[in-house]
Amino acid sequence: MVKKIDKNELTMYMVTHKSVNFVPAGRTPIFVGGGDNKNNYLRDNTGDNIAEKNPHFCELTAMYWIWKNDKSSKYVSIEHYRRFFMDPAAIIPKVCTPEKIISFLEEEKIVLPDIVTNTISIKEYYQTYHSKDDYENTAQIIHNIYPEYSKDFQTVMLGKSSFGLNMMVVPKPVFDKYCEWLFTILFKLEDITDLSNRSKYQQRAYGFMSERLEYVWLLHNGFNLARIKQLPIYSVVEGKKIYSILKSMKHRLNKKPYDPTKYPVPK
Repeated sequence: MVKKIDKNELTMYMVTHKSVNFVPAGRTPIFVGGGDNKNNYLRDNTGDNIAEKNPHFCELTAMYWIWKNDKSSKYVSIEHYRRFFMDPAAIIPKVCTPEKIISFLEEEKIVLPDIVTNTISIKEYYQTYHSKDDYENTAQIIHNIYPEYSKDFQTVMLGKSSFGLNMMVVPKPVFDKYCEWLFTILFKLEDITDLSNRSKYQQRAYGFMSERLEYVWLLHNGFNLARIKQLPIYSVVEGKKIYSILKSMKHRLNKKPYDPTKYPVPK
């Protein structure tokens, strides 16, 4: 029997660092960073928060706020102001409705972006294009405080696939358990990391690392691909609807492995 979920049990958060004109139906914008919140969105700097860490933690400051302060939602969704889950059945790309998202949850699946496969391993990618020290320190932290995850860490890092983007739709208790694990690791990594000589892009270290750690947690906790509804991404280019549709269509049709040598990561 399919479990029925009331629409009010799901809160769909849209993380943004600026006021935008495009907010899909059912989304609750949550503002991060120090910009002008002229539309008076919900902010990540109230209650129990780490808002000041946004330059280094990216959308994770919103995720932390949701973890610590949302006590009423039974399910939560995380999307970005320029990336949303796309309706997989739509011929012309469009954003997934809350009703469609709920239908996937009712199948007892969690929702994630389509898995991305690289031409090289996650370990090689991270050590080459981000930080070898951060990689090795994270591996050691996991070995020290979550040794039962070490095998899963190696499995994911030696593989070539990850979900990325920190986008998800999950039951709130699952989200809470994941956040407790994730932030415990990242805060310990933060304690031993000096970002002062890195570019602004590479200072987003904890956001980058979290994208790789997500699959580690999922694998260890039994969320195999059969329990995950993968959705393509609807990419928003503000003020350019046709271009957004075409860009999203190209993204959905492109099944080639991601080659970082063709799209070099900023130093």
